[in-house]
Amino acid sequence: MAEDSRTQILTVATRLFARRGYDGTSLQAIADEVGMRKPSLLYHFPSKDALRQEVLSQLVARWKTRLPEVLTAASAAEDRFNAMFREASDFFRADPNRARLVLREMVDRPHETRELVGGAVAPWLQLVVHTIEDGVRAGRIRPEVDPIAFVMECIALIIGTFAAADLAAGLSPGESREAAIDRQFDEILRIARTSLFTEGALADMAGSSTSFEQTLSSPS
Repeated sequence: MAEDSRTQILTVATRLFARRGYDGTSLQAIADEVGMRKPSLLYHFPSKDALRQEVLSQLVARWKTRLPEVLTAASAAEDRFNAMFREASDFFRADPNRARLVLREMVDRPHETRELVGGAVAPWLQLVVHTIEDGVRAGRIRPEVDPIAFVMECIALIIGTFAAADLAAGLSPGESREAAIDRQFDEILRIARTSLFTEGALADMAGSSTSFEQTLSSPS
């Protein structure tokens, strides 16, 4: 029962921190939404900061659990580029509050968030960076691409898509939230591909069933 209460507190805190920000959310508001008294909440978490730290720790832990699936999908899929993006986006699609929370923390506590998120995405980032470097050597990826900056911009685009999903849906009357997310995600892929690959590589990909891996390793 105590574990259920703790889980409920973390779920509500994640949602309220994401929507209102840490400073705009009181422990009383969290306790009220959970349906318990504030002293009971403090039994589980001695302070608001302790609660925030646990919310962020759980977010990172979930991503680290998800990461092997992302890497496995990327290594097994015919199109690694597409698979990596979709697997990473599914993490935020499962709970858009994760994207909103990361975005808020990036604005409110940039240095702390950089260390927290940077460590969590490092394996995924390194995989993509190495793949881009291989592509540059093969002449299929634009030599001016900065691998690390490219990956970080893609992460920012993915997070922003889910954090602003309600806004995107509102700008397209009659379109569902999920449809708006899908449309934005397809556009992210288009932007990423166009800015990453050379004209020759894009032509090869458009004119045949060549996979991402084949595209990277093909001579220019």
